Amino acid sequence: MSKPKATKKPDTKSAVDAIELLKADHRRVENLFADFEAAEVDSRDAIAQSICQELTIHAQIEEEILYPEAKVVLEEDDEDLVNEAQIEHASAKDLIAQIESMTTDDEMFNATVKVLSEYIKHHVKEEEEELFPMLEESDLDLEEMGGELAARREELLAEMAEADPDAEDEDEDEDEEDDEDDLEEDDDAEDDEELEEDEEEEEEKPAKKRAARTDTGRM
Repeated sequence: MSKPKATKKPDTKSAVDAIELLKADHRRVENLFADFEAAEVDSRDAIAQSICQELTIHAQIEEEILYPEAKVVLEEDDEDLVNEAQIEHASAKDLIAQIESMTTDDEMFNATVKVLSEYIKHHVKEEEEELFPMLEESDLDLEEMGGELAARREELLAEMAEADPDAEDEDEDEDEEDDEDDLEEDDDAEDDEELEEDEEEEEEKPAKKRAARTDTGRM
């Protein structure tokens, strides 16, 4: 299954609220799932890979930064929300691994993406309706955490780009193909010009012969 190009890196120069950043991730993935449903079969492979990439990065920054901090500020009874979220991540990762090993030709491809979509909908609902409001009411510095999340997201995107040079190679191949096409077009244009010149010369020959005979007759 082909890999997508790394997505655009977020701007970390300005302050960003951690909850808003994570919600933006949720909306982006929701849009990708919608795109997948509406897409033609030959476009679904790339969209599915984008979904997997987004979810992999999102899960990792939550597990590395958000969840440990959440456990510090939440009451003991509420820590189960974080534990449940981590279990949901594990299930999603299993589905992501399956999708990454598939192509659109696989019989279970569409169904697996669909099941992943349902898992993510449930996960997002619990986070946005239960966990996030608790964190917004806590003493967490969400802007500082937002900067950490955004910076880590950039790092992971860079790591994925380095680990997958195929995307860059594909760009280079496309450029080479474009250059070859341009050369072929130039060659075709030159051939056409030469053909036109030859035809003009052939057309001019009878006229020149007639003119030569006329001149001879006058002499």
